[in-house]
Amino acid sequence: MAEHFDVLVVGGGVVGTSTAYHLAAMSDCKVALLERGQICSGGTARSCAIIRSHYSVPSNTALTVKSIEMFSDFADYLGTPEANSGFVRSGYLILGAEGEVSDKLVKNIRMQQKIGAKTFSVTHKEALEFHPLLDLSDIGAVGYEPCSGYADPCLTTNGFARAASLRGVKFSADRRANQLLARGTRVIGAETDRGPIYADCVVLAIGPWTRDLTDSLGIETYLEISRHSVLTLQSDAVYEYDLPVIKDLSTENKMYFRPSTGGMVLVGTGDHGDRVEHPDKISEVVKDNFSLIQGRQISHRMRSFEKAKVTDSWVGPYDITPDWNPVLGAPDEWEGLILAYGFSGHGFKMAPAVGKMLAQTTLGQNTDIDITPYRLGRFNEGALLTGIYGIGSIS
Repeated sequence: MAEHFDVLVVGGGVVGTSTAYHLAAMSDCKVALLERGQICSGGTARSCAIIRSHYSVPSNTALTVKSIEMFSDFADYLGTPEANSGFVRSGYLILGAEGEVSDKLVKNIRMQQKIGAKTFSVTHKEALEFHPLLDLSDIGAVGYEPCSGYADPCLTTNGFARAASLRGVKFSADRRANQLLARGTRVIGAETDRGPIYADCVVLAIGPWTRDLTDSLGIETYLEISRHSVLTLQSDAVYEYDLPVIKDLSTENKMYFRPSTGGMVLVGTGDHGDRVEHPDKISEVVKDNFSLIQGRQISHRMRSFEKAKVTDSWVGPYDITPDWNPVLGAPDEWEGLILAYGFSGHGFKMAPAVGKMLAQTTLGQNTDIDITPYRLGRFNEGALLTGIYGIGSIS
């Protein structure tokens, strides 16, 4: 006999598990979550898990402010005492080059404060008190978020998954969705490698893999996949775990870095990355020139890293939309389907709040934060969510 649920969530990353948890916590719906591998085995596992609210798109700030509240009290929020997101409230410093970028940074901070973000401008002297290793000689404005930091993507995702399971969500791991099932213009479930699962509503939260299931329905997603590389570096001194996350807008590739395990620093970029045809075909090789560029940039920002050594590297997929912001909600002309993709590097930090908004949308409730700006139709309407810093994951 075929399985039937009120809601089927496809995707066991942080967005999917957050959505499943919120559906179970907010309703008595019969919910299932389908994952082709293990929980947190896709894009979320490769996330650098930085948490911050600095955006120039107001709705992005609103979502991350709400998510920071959830991260800050994760176990209590989930109602499971053992839940742990690995959140380190190290703070977050954003550096703007002198001139136009710094002017935009200061303007953005004022906007974010009105939305409720705990952020403010700091002097160079104050910034160096938070992070003494920095060289700020070529930096104009500096923003600081004391309540931001970084977390552990696997701990966070499994925390949502366990809390959802305790509330009755059925998890089907190692089960692949091969095709969405539809009757006319209504999605009615998913065909899997172990038979069909029927549902009144399907929430598709598989990020870079979205087109694997939407193309057969003829849905234009405007989705592009790119490959992003991350390094860990080690200098002579231990890089303390509670040093603030740094976003350096003076660099062309919008470099960021944060503490990593073992007293090292994790370094990545917020630029476009390398375009790829499919997330399953990403090369794991990190190019030598990437390591050289990042090494040069970080040694410029921290002189103590002039002789730093690369200790590890990995790559991960970004699911990018034309405006570098996600698509959330039902696509036009389709019923029974909720989309969540195109996070373009924002996904982890937004996921707690996005999961709640998707659950509210699925349940027909008013959302705490308006997600209509993230509708798929905005690309045809010319209503793009464009950040003032230009293309990249800081929008």
